[in-house]
Amino acid sequence: MRRAVLAVGAALLLAGCTSTVDGVASPAPVTAPTPGDDPMLEAPAVGTCHDVESAYEPLDVPDVVDCGDRHTAETAAVVDTGLAVDAAYPTQDDLDEGYLGDAYDEVCSYDTVDDYLRAGPGDLLYADYTQVLPTPEQWARGARWVACDVTYGYSSPEPAPGRMAGVMESGDTAAYRACLVGDPVDNDVVPCSEPHWAERISGYPDVPEGTPFPADQAARAVIAEQCRPDAVDHLDGPLPPEVALDITTDDPADWASFPYPTCVLVAAGGGSTTGSFTDS
Repeated sequence: MRRAVLAVGAALLLAGCTSTVDGVASPAPVTAPTPGDDPMLEAPAVGTCHDVESAYEPLDVPDVVDCGDRHTAETAAVVDTGLAVDAAYPTQDDLDEGYLGDAYDEVCSYDTVDDYLRAGPGDLLYADYTQVLPTPEQWARGARWVACDVTYGYSSPEPAPGRMAGVMESGDTAAYRACLVGDPVDNDVVPCSEPHWAERISGYPDVPEGTPFPADQAARAVIAEQCRPDAVDHLDGPLPPEVALDITTDDPADWASFPYPTCVLVAAGGGSTTGSFTDS
């Protein structure tokens, strides 16, 4: 694979002198880098903050912003695509057809998000990812990198509450965990820092087809008991008295065709709660 070559101005001075005027040595002329000399030209450093407005639209190159200001994304990884210097700037069709090769597809994954936030096994995050490309001007000057930005938000980028790097080790994680508003049948994802009905955890109970729809909490509790090992892992210990197991169910028609419950934690006394049970 083609290696990125950094232009170092000091090295150019080693060529020595080519002429003298009145006894004063003149330096050799400095040659400007040829486009393509540095495929990582102006690539964002890990931790760079961006204002990404829409995920999965890498041709809408986001603005770099101060991380202390409003931002929706942070760069977690950058790689060289290996494309030749004469490669044309990609179109959306090009991206859909794999024009940028494996680097474009492999620079980002949910593992990248977990690693950047330093999430633990089974943590379900209120975050996503998107690829970021050079601008057309940077591309014309030889940039051939692709970056992976972690975006704050679940279905679309939102302003992050703060720096996301390593935040899951901070002890104040509610804003970065995924919780649910609504009820077991009809629900939407929100950050756990907002009022919610349930906190999502990893775990999917095994429910055979034909199992009657669990229409109330007592019926759900029987199935939710399968979630206990995942809950213990999530909480790093046994469930306290104020926390109970529950599941999502979708509606009765979906359940009848294919029951697919997911594990959640809820307040034992019912109602809504704010914050994450892990931060208690």
